Amino acid sequence: MKSIAYKIIVAATLLIAVNACTEIKYATGTDITLKFSCDTLTFDTIFTTIPTYTATLLVYNPTNEYLLINKIELQEKENSPFRYNCNGKIPTNNNTLTNIEIMPNDSLYIFVELTIDKNQNNTPVYVEDLLLFTINGNTSSVLLNAYGQDAVVFNAHTITQDTTLTNNYNYLIFDYLHIPENTTINIDEGVTLYFHNAANLIVDGNINCNGTLQNPITMRGDRFDHVIDVNNTPYDYLPSQWGGIYLQNGNGKYTFQHTHIRSGNMGVLLIGSNRGTPQLFMHNCIIHNMSAYGLYIQQAEAYITNCEISNCGISCISQLGGTLNATHCTMANYFTWALREGPAVTITNYILNGNLLSIYPINNTTIENSIIFGSGTNELELLPDTFTNADFNVYISNCLIKAPKTENPYLNNITWSHAQNNYIPGTTIFYTDTVFINTSINDIETTGYYNFQLAIGSRACNIANINVAQQYPIDMRGNNRLLDNKPDLGAYERVRE
Repeated sequence: MKSIAYKIIVAATLLIAVNACTEIKYATGTDITLKFSCDTLTFDTIFTTIPTYTATLLVYNPTNEYLLINKIELQEKENSPFRYNCNGKIPTNNNTLTNIEIMPNDSLYIFVELTIDKNQNNTPVYVEDLLLFTINGNTSSVLLNAYGQDAVVFNAHTITQDTTLTNNYNYLIFDYLHIPENTTINIDEGVTLYFHNAANLIVDGNINCNGTLQNPITMRGDRFDHVIDVNNTPYDYLPSQWGGIYLQNGNGKYTFQHTHIRSGNMGVLLIGSNRGTPQLFMHNCIIHNMSAYGLYIQQAEAYITNCEISNCGISCISQLGGTLNATHCTMANYFTWALREGPAVTITNYILNGNLLSIYPINNTTIENSIIFGSGTNELELLPDTFTNADFNVYISNCLIKAPKTENPYLNNITWSHAQNNYIPGTTIFYTDTVFINTSINDIETTGYYNFQLAIGSRACNIANINVAQQYPIDMRGNNRLLDNKPDLGAYERVRE
């Protein structure tokens, strides 16, 4: 055994010695051309003074020979707004690397970032540079480019007086923007608030969002790049890109007009208490693609009209006590980014935590001319307490609801629907009950993005209560519901061709 082990050690030593003496021969041709994962590396619109995400460029050696890249450099050298490294190797102060080896049929990773200086102007500024690769006197290049815009940055910021955000600027929020008690923030039409990862809008005072049909207010994450996947999905299409909007002044009055809130975590949380009941008024608004709740109401009053609340990981609307009045609203839940935890709409007046029962009376909840739909089998959950018979004053009328048909004193004139383009469980029957134009993001190039306007032949067409519709004759997109005296359910009136 000792003899065998000795022979193995000797053989291994000789092999190492031979390899150590072998000199790598690099290709010497002057016509060698590298290949790249792209010929232009583009950063979507970014904010000045804020470092970007890191983009990746792959450099391929398409030959069967070892290549030695004599030089990698940025054309603008130290004056370039771009930064890069190659497989973790940091370039010199003039943005140059030398003698980088690529094995036959192998590749290198180039990681690129940039920061654009403030330009004192609200219009985008364009920057570009070339990343140059030189082998044996032959130079290849990849174009790097980006648009940058100035932004007003709020970083863990509390406003100290009544404030108006105008559409002369972009607004970028890190950590939180806090509106304290006895203070009001007004947001003008056309304003966009960009929230960094986990950033929140916390309102202990009041807020007025004054968007218009032509110039809505937008609240979204701050990433403009795309996921590296088969669909090249924008990060703006993903949930959990930022935190949420917390409305928590017991005596607050909150108004949202034509405001689009998307791709966060908690959507809008309206929290009251025994000390006061806040009031929320939402008209022509969209809350979309939240990883938890779209609209969470606890011991508060919410009045929502012509609103779409869609694609939420728990519920589009969850009400715990208080008051909810929803008219001509579309609650559609086709959330697919994780396992959904609840139906589109949940209404209850109690919480039972072990042996501890907490009661939250529902004073008045009315949902009319609306759609409660989604990919689940039961998209409406009504949970009155059976312990104390606390107030559960709920009235849902003239709605399309995806749920098993049931007789319930809270429900009146309901159109029931069991599925949407699904197989009936336990059968080979394909049940078609199309309601919306598009409920998928499976193939962005083919199907586009989610579209919760009504499809041709939708069961939500022509069946709304006209007396209710007359209170809100114009839909979210500015279309008249009453032209044919057959208004549609939900936030969108289908325009007849």
